Amino acid sequence: MLEAIDSPATRFAQEAERRRIARELHDGVVQSLTALVADMEYFRTRRLSDKGALEQEVAAKLAAWQDLARDSLGAMRQTLKDLRGHSDLEFGLKASLQELLLEMRQAGYTVVYECNDWPAYLPFMYTSNLYYIVREALTNICKHAKASSISIFMFSHEGSLHISVGDNGVGTPAPTVVTGEQDGYHQGLIGLRERVTLLGGYLAIESQPGKGTRIDVEVPVPNW
Repeated sequence: MLEAIDSPATRFAQEAERRRIARELHDGVVQSLTALVADMEYFRTRRLSDKGALEQEVAAKLAAWQDLARDSLGAMRQTLKDLRGHSDLEFGLKASLQELLLEMRQAGYTVVYECNDWPAYLPFMYTSNLYYIVREALTNICKHAKASSISIFMFSHEGSLHISVGDNGVGTPAPTVVTGEQDGYHQGLIGLRERVTLLGGYLAIESQPGKGTRIDVEVPVPNW
């Protein structure tokens, strides 16, 4: 039993999860708070003969500071939620995705969702990693795609599970290669590849400027 808990796959998954949380904290909370502190320090040390102009400038910045604070709070809440785990994952991937899809619709996105011939039960490692793959893909869309419509298709075929997440956003200027680049978008793609690799699967990304992006994931159906 101890060997199963401390298996290489388990350690790999734990390390991947640590890196994902670190990326989310860096891309969300750390960057927002850094910008907030820099702005406040700028105004703290600034000296203007026209105090009225300074007050107007500070007032104009207040809305931006509030947005940064709200973004940081939202990111921290999501991270804490992840650390507590998702009890709804025990009911399967289809059920656990409903909350994500509802959030996307409430945010104003048009969501197309289809699921066909999906297994009624999958091991928790599959359910949790596939859930985070979809969530990371949706997070990238929200942060970078400038899209209005999202599509998610899930199905099983000839011993493989397939998930496709697409959008009608701005796309990328060239075929995306998942590398070690340090911007938030590519870091998110690295996290996707790590989880797909853990399940022994394949990740493909298609994107063109002005024509959106589609992420296709294929993983083998687990053998019990």
